[in-house]
This record gives sequence, C-alpha cells and structure tokens, in this order.
Amino acid sequence: LRTLDDGTPAAGKFEGWPNRLQDFTLLDPCCGSGHFLVAAFLLLVPMRMAAEGLSAMDAVDTVLADNLHGLELDPRCVEIAVFALALAAWRFPDECGGPLGVRADMPPPNVACCGLKVAATPKDWEALVPDAAPHAQLLRQELRLLHTSFAQAPLLGSLLDPARSLKNDLATSSFDTLRDLLGRALATERPATLWGQASELQDDSWDLALTAKGLLDAARLLDGRYHLVVTNVPYLARGKQHDVLKLHCDTYFPAARSDLANVFLERCIELSAYSGVVQVVMPQNWLFLPSYKDQRAELLNRSQLLLLLQLGYSSFQTPLNV
Repeated sequence: LRTLDDGTPAAGKFEGWPNRLQDFTLLDPCCGSGHFLVAAFLLLVPMRMAAEGLSAMDAVDTVLADNLHGLELDPRCVEIAVFALALAAWRFPDECGGPLGVRADMPPPNVACCGLKVAATPKDWEALVPDAAPHAQLLRQELRLLHTSFAQAPLLGSLLDPARSLKNDLATSSFDTLRDLLGRALATERPATLWGQASELQDDSWDLALTAKGLLDAARLLDGRYHLVVTNVPYLARGKQHDVLKLHCDTYFPAARSDLANVFLERCIELSAYSGVVQVVMPQNWLFLPSYKDQRAELLNRSQLLLLLQLGYSSFQTPLNV
C-alpha cells in the first residue's frame, strides 16, 4: 500500500474498515460481465500475498472465497462474469511465473443472478410449512408475500431487499423460522448453468464454479452488507420504466425516482456497511437539476463525499460509436 512520509496510508485510514484483508468485503451489485470484479481481483491477490505471506494459489482462493461478490440481472452476463473471474484466476502467475492453470478445487466465485424468475408457485412455497408448525397460517401468508416480492426479480434485480421484506412487510414473531423457510423455498429453484449440459468444462466441480447461481445465492448476497460497493449503475429515465419498477422506486426511493441510476446510488448506500464506501459511475445531471434537490440534501446530511470526478462529455466514446 502507498504510504505518506509518516507511514499513514495515502488513500486515508478508512475508519471502520477491517484491519485484516481477509475480513474485507466488496460487492458489485450490477456487475455485468465482471470487469470491476476482475480489476479488484488483480489488486487484492497480490495485496493478500504481501500482507499474509500466502502463495499465489492460496491468495487466489481466499480472494474468491472471502472478498469478492457480484450480482447481475441478466443470467448470461452472470455466466460471463463468473468465467472472467475463473479465467483471471487460471492465468494468475505462480511463484515461477507460469499460470496457475485450471483447477477443479478452486472456490466458485460469489457471483449470483438476481433476475431469475421464480418457477415455483405460491402454493409450492406454502406447502413447505407443516400443518403442525406454530403460526402455520401466518407463515404461509408471509411466504406468499415473499413469493410476490421475488416474482418481481426479473424487473427489480438488485433492488430487491429480503431484509426489508422480512422486517417491514411481514409481522411474524418467528423471524429465523421464516428466513429458514425462504432459504428452503429458493433452494428448490434450478440455477442456469453456463453453456447448458453440453459444456465440455462441466464436471461436478465446474458445474458449481461456472454457474449463474440461483435465487437463494442472490438473496444471501442481497442480505449482506459490504465495506466497498462499486459499480457502473444502470440508467433509465422514469418515463421509460415499467409500472412495477416505478411503484418500487416511489415506495422506497422517492427522492431518487427520476432516474434508475439515482435509485441505484441509494441502493448501493443501503448495501454498504457502517463506515462503508460507495463508488459509482453515473450521469452527472443530478448534481444540478432541481428534480434531484431532495436527494442531494439527503446525501449531504447523511454521507460524506470523498471524491467527485466529472468525466466530461464523450468520455465513453470509442472508435465503434464516435
């Protein structure tokens, strides 16, 4: 890490962050094909090698298992992101300078699809509650509400918040029981796997590693809180949003509802831990338009801006779209 003359980190101390890299967590809630995750991987692996004295292979495994997390609405993008991370791990140099290579025992990346459609019916979920269970009728009613929430996953993606549903929308006195039932219900959903059954890479290990994980994995990631949330947010003006998406934004993100990009900025802040840091790429018009006045005031009142960088016009132009 770069340090100043007095030995303090040049980037600041980030008070509230863990002192050990193995405890650090990063999430990209709109990871696309995994560019940010791969970039973080290539930074964290040598950092853990230096800080903990790990071999290249052990550092690769621990970074994949402990540090990096990704969510994406599109199952195909999830599969590409998982493969991109796997490829970066296979190509990472060992102590002799050669690539580590393909390994069946490598931990699967923590990347999940938050846009998978729920295949089971509400009755299928309700059937998981035994008749003899305490408050069985109430639990079934609450599972129906949760099913309704997760049925909107293809539209809402990372905007889904299991904790919000479990704590606010539901009235059960058995929070742990309901969470367990949700896990059992989502575990029945079949994940989409890379290249289907025809993949030459799919044995028992790679069937797990190269997969767009199911809704249960997504629910676990959405229920977590992270030290660093970094992403390129999706953009969609309110006039082009589906009515379900509009209602969700009106209900939970009223100050940011004018554009999906601003809604995702708020969601990223929700996903960050106490003293967490959020880094996003997003349009700049919300910095001055009157329709975002309330959001600007809320952000300044509850957060600290560490860096605001305007990229300027044509920043994303390439030879393909100039």
